[in-house]
Amino acid sequence: MSMVADDLVAYLDGLNKLVLSAPVDGRADTKVTVRPIALRGKAFFQLEYQCGAQVRHRNVAKGQLPELFERELDGVYRQVVLCTNNETRQYIRKANGSYRCTAKDESRRAAPSLTHNRAKEYILREGENIPALVDLGVFTQDFRIVRSKYDKYKQINRFIELVDDAFARLEREDVTILDFGCGKSYLTFVLYYYFAVKRGMRTRIIGYDLKADVVARCNEIAQRYGYDGLRFVVSDVTRDALYDEPIDMIVTLHACDTATDYALHYALSRGVRHIFSVPCCQHEINAQIQKGGDFDLLLGHGLLRERLSALLTDAIRAAVLEDMGYSVDVIEFIDFEHSPKNLMLRAVKNKRPGHRRLEQARALAAQYGFRQTLLELTAQEQA
Repeated sequence: MSMVADDLVAYLDGLNKLVLSAPVDGRADTKVTVRPIALRGKAFFQLEYQCGAQVRHRNVAKGQLPELFERELDGVYRQVVLCTNNETRQYIRKANGSYRCTAKDESRRAAPSLTHNRAKEYILREGENIPALVDLGVFTQDFRIVRSKYDKYKQINRFIELVDDAFARLEREDVTILDFGCGKSYLTFVLYYYFAVKRGMRTRIIGYDLKADVVARCNEIAQRYGYDGLRFVVSDVTRDALYDEPIDMIVTLHACDTATDYALHYALSRGVRHIFSVPCCQHEINAQIQKGGDFDLLLGHGLLRERLSALLTDAIRAAVLEDMGYSVDVIEFIDFEHSPKNLMLRAVKNKRPGHRRLEQARALAAQYGFRQTLLELTAQEQA
């Protein structure tokens, strides 16, 4: 065993990071970075292999790292940096293949947290190789947060935290997600990173959008990132045949107007367990609503009418979901690409269907003379 291999065994419990660079034989992987992670409550190390813009990841149990290092990495790279809780050690490979320690920094370093519930610790941490955050300008090329984009960094983490709340306690090895109206939002790529890299799950995500050029561009990006389980498809949710295998989660972030209703109806028809929806452009009720009751005072001014119509739309959507067996949270969600504050409907299928809220929604629709797409689609199935 080399000096690095010996030190790796000695410092394994306190290892924060291991970086190997400058390959001896010009191999494809120009750098390998090893970091501690926690998966389903157990200690692992994640190896990140970098080859140009391509990055791939591999997770190994904590106790398996020394054997893997000795078998696959020892002596292969000219430079090695080993960071522990208490010091940083740098090694250089000598001509005979052994290593010598060329520098030590014994300044005290804080141990990293491996859980996601510590105060002020984000799930997507500074220093991680998250290509989408680099392309978005949130991270620099060396994965530092761009200070002027710190709010955006927090907003993206907020979305991932909401997803993590739903999935963190589930003992799953795979996940399938459909993203409706994905556009060129990098949240889809961040979502894939969270499941495939952070959680080490077999991940399949399909993004649907109407624009062929956007879909082609997103597929190019997914290929460049090495995200084999992520693909994008040109599709109209209102009429096209969609994915027909089991689905764990539906995402609709700014699917415009009634496209949100069709996506939600698709989720209901397939019994999808998790739904994350941020509706926008709720024009349908606003174009139809008439005076007819206690809300008439709010219909006399265009801006108030528009806001009331938007609230009615999302209230009806929540009512439909609840009576179809979902627990629904209505959350204020500040989208990282749009300045207005939006509502997110976060739903999980975990209870028996009902009928009371649907009846209330239909009574409102009759009283004020409007039709609402999700309400109508649900009525057609129940007829």
